[in-house]
Amino acid sequence: MRFYVCRDRESGKPFRVAVVGAGPAGLAAAGHLACKGYEVHVYDKMPEGGGMVAFAIPEARIPISSVRAGVRALEELGVNFHFRTKVIYDSPKELGDEWAEHFVSIERLLGEFDAILIATGAWRPRKLKVPGVELPGVYDALRLLHDIKLARLGYRSWHKVPDLKGKHVLVIGAGYTAVDVVLEAKLLGAEKVTMAYRRSIEHSYAKNEIRKYIQEGVEFIEYATPVRILGDERVEAVEFAKTKIVEGSVLTTDERFIIDADVIAYAIGQLPTSPIREVMCASEKILQDVGIFFAGDVVAPRNIGTAIRGGKAAAHKIEEWLLRKAPRRVFPIAATTRLIGDVMRGRC
Repeated sequence: MRFYVCRDRESGKPFRVAVVGAGPAGLAAAGHLACKGYEVHVYDKMPEGGGMVAFAIPEARIPISSVRAGVRALEELGVNFHFRTKVIYDSPKELGDEWAEHFVSIERLLGEFDAILIATGAWRPRKLKVPGVELPGVYDALRLLHDIKLARLGYRSWHKVPDLKGKHVLVIGAGYTAVDVVLEAKLLGAEKVTMAYRRSIEHSYAKNEIRKYIQEGVEFIEYATPVRILGDERVEAVEFAKTKIVEGSVLTTDERFIIDADVIAYAIGQLPTSPIREVMCASEKILQDVGIFFAGDVVAPRNIGTAIRGGKAAAHKIEEWLLRKAPRRVFPIAATTRLIGDVMRGRC
């Protein structure tokens, strides 16, 4: 994967940019800015670059070797990487935090860099809020994929991964994360895989992939939403309610049915994980005025292509801002820190 396009790096410019997050958006932005001659430092809590592409998307879909080659190319371009380093302000706990060995504050980066791009992605899965979700055998899809990928890369033992061989795996959801669980379940020997979605297949971004899996034997159940998970010592089945779409909204009906399952993985979305939780109380413009920009899934979780395009767009904004405002002479660090404090306290 190439995260930049330039034949030769332009002559050096007197500005330094910190990129927080080494996923597709952050890497694309870092590549563009490095090509333009800026000094770029990338911070990421994981042991290597790629973000979810490296640590959640199945190896069978995007080989880690291609991601590593893209990161090496950025290093050769002059991008500086700081792995196992988490940038914090009031950051909540999230997936992957256990890899961080070093912690850097937003205030420190504001003192050392002229602009900051936050591209930390969406590492916090939405919780399925139904009775029985805590039963053994129920997994959020993102964590399950993360554990499988870490085992495939040799970072973690396979003992951490549930045994899917010969099992009936029920996937709740129909996005790309759900499709990735289907792929891994088949590769790990699941006897049967079923997908259940509260809308129709036509509403899914991943409908083409789902149709392919249906042809391969995956069962797809439309217009169904879970209401409770059944089981004594571990999951045994899920009770669903039939749904209907009324003026674009999903409504639950009184019709119920049960699907037996050995393993359940719910993929109902992910939440952005910015080191600044309450970013939008200010709107992005207020933070951009002090040199803090956002890109990728931390803005709105979508897909790899959207993240890369967002990273490049953010890099253009950063360059325009740097050349126009000469930030160190306009916003003293103390004033910038106070403004961030006001944002965090909701005074914006």
